[in-house]
Amino acid sequence: MSTTTARASFELQQIEPILSWAGTSGVDVDGLLHRLGIDPGKRRDAPGTRIDLVDYYRIQREIARSFDDLTAQLSERKLLYQTGTFVVTQIQAAATLQDAIRSLASHFNMMHGGRYNYVRQTDRTLTLVVDDSTFPYRFRDDRALTHFVGDALLIKTHALLDSLTGGAAGRGLQRVSLLRNRHDDGNGQLGFWQVPIGYGHAAYELIYDIDIACEPITPAPEVDLTADGIFARVIRHLDGLAPSADVRAFAVRTSDLISDGYETQAAVAQRLDVSVATLRRRLSEEGTSFRDILQESRAERAGLMLSQGISVSQVSDSLGYSDVRAFNRAFKKMRGVSPAAYAKSGVETAQA
Repeated sequence: MSTTTARASFELQQIEPILSWAGTSGVDVDGLLHRLGIDPGKRRDAPGTRIDLVDYYRIQREIARSFDDLTAQLSERKLLYQTGTFVVTQIQAAATLQDAIRSLASHFNMMHGGRYNYVRQTDRTLTLVVDDSTFPYRFRDDRALTHFVGDALLIKTHALLDSLTGGAAGRGLQRVSLLRNRHDDGNGQLGFWQVPIGYGHAAYELIYDIDIACEPITPAPEVDLTADGIFARVIRHLDGLAPSADVRAFAVRTSDLISDGYETQAAVAQRLDVSVATLRRRLSEEGTSFRDILQESRAERAGLMLSQGISVSQVSDSLGYSDVRAFNRAFKKMRGVSPAAYAKSGVETAQA
């Protein structure tokens, strides 16, 4: 696979059932789209508007955060948002692409409670097979949508593998197999692939060269093993393959970078290719500040961890506070209650 790829895209109407479901379940979908630089009115007035594929994963990440569900409500079987940490930890320990693929297949099966992934090997190829024919998709009766979701999942899986194996997956990919027919509508997302595509197969397949799959790899450094990190890694990888101007507000882009681990103004400014002074000015024009965004990001992550039963001291350490008292003060200022009270209210709500 080449080092650059076409700017894959999709029509907004292709994911309307997902957006509608999220909206009726309490997600501020219009606000979500606005933060991504997508005019919410186009859902009604111009549903055929083409959206960069990378924004699909941004939308998925926002919905997953809202529901604390790694599958972003695409599955009827909820997975806790931090479940992905375990899977990526195992992949990170792989010494070859082959190890990474086998580990991913095994642990994703364990997560989802079924044999949806398996590996097939010949003397020339190593194939990751994704068979979602019995997967509990929420929208399984919508053939076009499930095909789009499956296509996007295959892209996400390959992008994650390529990112975590130092580009070995990209160098080794020979072809892919899809369920959809060649002439189906709504296949702009397939512009991502720079290898031959097989259509009308019984399962999805990523087919790699066996020699490259067995070469030693240098794992990517500084891997964020949270679910946010998984989404961020895929998003960055796709942006790196086909860069484009980011039209999102500076506050939104800053928030994403903070979630990705860039927690200083200098680091964020460098990633946005602006000076620290320009970053401050642009955030001020948008009615916020770096400090406010940083505190909100930490409070959001803290609330999620506390709701999952992680202790106050562990959350404080994880978020880099100097001590528990400093964390208590910051959290109470943002949420109006202490971390302990917030955690207790979450437990009581779950038991009600």
